[in-house]
Amino acid sequence: MVLHRLLPTTLQARMALCVVLGLLAGLWALALYADRSLRQDMGRQLEAQQMAQAALLAQGLEQALQVRAAALQHVARELGATAQGEPQVLQQRLMALTVLQQLFNGGVFATDAQGVAVAAHPMQSERVGRDYADRAYVQAALAGGTSLSPPLVGRTAKVPVVVMAAPLPAADGRAVGVLAAVVDLASPGFLEALPGGSLGGHMRWYVAERASRTIVAASDRSRLMTTLAAPGGDAAAFEPYWGGAQGAVRLQRQGVQMLTAVRQVPSFGWMVAVEQPLAQALAPLDALRQRIVLAALVLTVLVTAGVWCLLRRALRPLEGMAAQMAAMARHEAPLQALPERGGHEVRQLVQGFNHLLVQLDRRQQGLRESEKRYRAAFLTSPDAVDITRVSDNQHLEVNDGFVQMFGWSREEVVGKSGLELGIWRDKAARDQMLAQLLAHGVCRSQEQQLYHRDGRRLTVLMSASLFDFEGEPCMLWVTHDITAHRQAREQIERLTFTDQLTGLPNRSQFMERLEQAQARCLAERRLGALLYLDLDDFRTINDALGHGQGDTLLHTVAGRIRGVLGAQDMAARLGGDEFTVLCEGLPPVLGDAASEAVQTGQRLLAALGRPFDLGGQEQHCSVSIGILVFGEAREDPLELLRKADLTLNQAKAAGPGSILFFEPQMLDQVSSRARLQRSLREALHKESFALHYQPQLAEDGAVVGVEALVRWHLQGHGMVPPAEFIPLAEKTGLILPLGRWILRTACMQLAAWAREPARRHLTMAVNVSAGQFQQDDFVQQVREVLAETGAPAGQLKIELTESLMLHQIEDVIARMKALRAVGVRFSLDDFGTGFSSLAYLKRLPLQQLKIDQSFVRDILQDPNDAAIAQTVIALGHSLGLEVIAEGVETAAQRDALAAWGCHLYQGYLFSKPLPGAALEAFLAQHPAAAG
Repeated sequence: MVLHRLLPTTLQARMALCVVLGLLAGLWALALYADRSLRQDMGRQLEAQQMAQAALLAQGLEQALQVRAAALQHVARELGATAQGEPQVLQQRLMALTVLQQLFNGGVFATDAQGVAVAAHPMQSERVGRDYADRAYVQAALAGGTSLSPPLVGRTAKVPVVVMAAPLPAADGRAVGVLAAVVDLASPGFLEALPGGSLGGHMRWYVAERASRTIVAASDRSRLMTTLAAPGGDAAAFEPYWGGAQGAVRLQRQGVQMLTAVRQVPSFGWMVAVEQPLAQALAPLDALRQRIVLAALVLTVLVTAGVWCLLRRALRPLEGMAAQMAAMARHEAPLQALPERGGHEVRQLVQGFNHLLVQLDRRQQGLRESEKRYRAAFLTSPDAVDITRVSDNQHLEVNDGFVQMFGWSREEVVGKSGLELGIWRDKAARDQMLAQLLAHGVCRSQEQQLYHRDGRRLTVLMSASLFDFEGEPCMLWVTHDITAHRQAREQIERLTFTDQLTGLPNRSQFMERLEQAQARCLAERRLGALLYLDLDDFRTINDALGHGQGDTLLHTVAGRIRGVLGAQDMAARLGGDEFTVLCEGLPPVLGDAASEAVQTGQRLLAALGRPFDLGGQEQHCSVSIGILVFGEAREDPLELLRKADLTLNQAKAAGPGSILFFEPQMLDQVSSRARLQRSLREALHKESFALHYQPQLAEDGAVVGVEALVRWHLQGHGMVPPAEFIPLAEKTGLILPLGRWILRTACMQLAAWAREPARRHLTMAVNVSAGQFQQDDFVQQVREVLAETGAPAGQLKIELTESLMLHQIEDVIARMKALRAVGVRFSLDDFGTGFSSLAYLKRLPLQQLKIDQSFVRDILQDPNDAAIAQTVIALGHSLGLEVIAEGVETAAQRDALAAWGCHLYQGYLFSKPLPGAALEAFLAQHPAAAG
């Protein structure tokens, strides 16, 4: 808040401040960059200069020491023979060596092989006879090498010295003594190659012996024989140079940062260092930086003043515009275009504002027109539309659709709530929908039960949203009547899930209820029972009395079964004369549950054992029952039904009227199934399958295509029925590789036909399982197979079952559209036996519906099957789809289908599935349809 009060309040001042801040930032960034660059460049130049000075000093020092070492070695070789036993001669010769005396200002002395001095110059009694055997340089010389001692205080002169020693060789090369020359470090004559003072400016130098870190020479002679800092602290960065490194380094010495350049004298373990204070070296640069900063400040002040003046002049028209606009906002002046004046940018701003005024006027006009259209839509909508106040739920406005839907006039509705009128009777459902609306602001397409004025129940879809109406929070309700649609759907569901003859649930509904019952048993830890019933010798009664009386018998049986069952039990007709009974809520103990199931079975036997009146004749019919108790573990409903069917077969084998429980030994067939599974895997690996093709014919007998059907000949077993290995492949997942093989093989045949003019119009129908179709890469698989084989995509027809539509319908539609885009056609197989959702059917890119053979088989005997077949044909025609019937076995069936409008057929009436060679012979006898 404090910073906000300190900021300028006018646009002019803020723009000037921004410009100044930007300029200052740029200037200071440039100044800092220049300072840093100059410092880096000068630092590099200083390092190069000092390294050059150090190199010259090191080179001169190296040469001076090399000359002394060479001279000492030369003299030592000449004196080697004299050193043995003749100290007086050796003393005389030493005194005659004037050149050596000039090179070594601290004197020269010679020792015998034991390190005792035997001669010296200048002649000093203190040096002759002294034992130097403990000196490292003497020991090194006696060992045969020339050495240089570290700086030390001489025993005789008591001054800082370094000693260079060389061996006195005998004729055979042995060291018979040592010739040592002393350099007085304090003497001004030492190392004339080094300058006596500074190198110019603030640079100083020193020479140090690395091993002892002792200064042996320096421009500042007070540092002579001083020891440099030990490792650690600020001297840590200097450690590499004691080890022999060369280069420049920056160190803190006595609080002053020094730039030091180091060069090595490698032959003697010395180094030369040139140093100077960094601050004094960079003093000119600091002065230049101060001048740059001063210039930047002066420039900033000048630019700030200029920008302020320019902005003050440029923004003066804007101030006038702002005053006019503020007056318009306060309604102190009418909305009118502003005069164009000022600079180019200001005129553009004025033009934009004037354009905005025009657009605002147009928008207001559009809003008025939109309000008219909205009111017209509100009043004329066929749906019921009403506005309800949030506070008391009273209706404020309704349209004619509301009046027609609920039977109340507008005058009777306005000012009352739906609860008061009786339109809403389920207050809990209404409160729940209101809570959702108030929480989210909108709710869409919620199904509710409302009531007409005459008491009729209406099934509706309701949507609502919150808005303000005349200053009050209100709700806009749109109600769509779906009562007729729901009744039609319920009728379709009854046809789909109810057996039309008996009124009992059919197989689809029973399997769904069985799965639900099993889930409840597991959740409640109770058991259930599945009773599978079959009428004994029903075919005899059906054949003797006719199908009409057979249907009457089945209807009567269903009624008697319902009369025996309890409220929780369920009966269903699976087909033919087979019924199932599902009992729930049995005790959790297996024996008790079995006992209750047996009692139910006995009641069924008693009820069905009474005579039946069929056309005035009394008939008796016995029943066999197989019982399976379930609920101890989760099992597939189909597996439960399979076990119950297996038990029923055993009961029928035991004789009419038998009741038999499922026993585990009945599952010996499972072992056979496991062996079949292993054989199936081997067959997939070896590709031991074959495709047979069942022709599909038009009404005129022309072949329009074939359906590819996989066949499996198992060695030692014969032909394995598809009904055995196809479900096994689906359950084990082997249907995926098998399906890919079928698709590729069928496309290869289709590609071969495409090369023959007489065959190229034939279509190839390939069954694809739900699991195979739901693979993420299925579309890519089909594309690759088409590309690999060269088969025409337009002649490939993929047959899908209705079970595929039960899950992930959007993904199914997307895959179908992707394949349809490349030309692949689709046929819906077994239509009418599964989901049969018309809502999804019209969205599927289908080209064909296939009537399931279960309906075709009895269309001449069963009115329900005939009605379903006719419905499928009519539905296909209404959707613009082909309709083909499978399982056509008699001419009468074909004629009936043709009369109903089905003109494509497939079945044993025309041909059984044929292997490739037999198919070619069949095609040669039957012409293909024209393309």
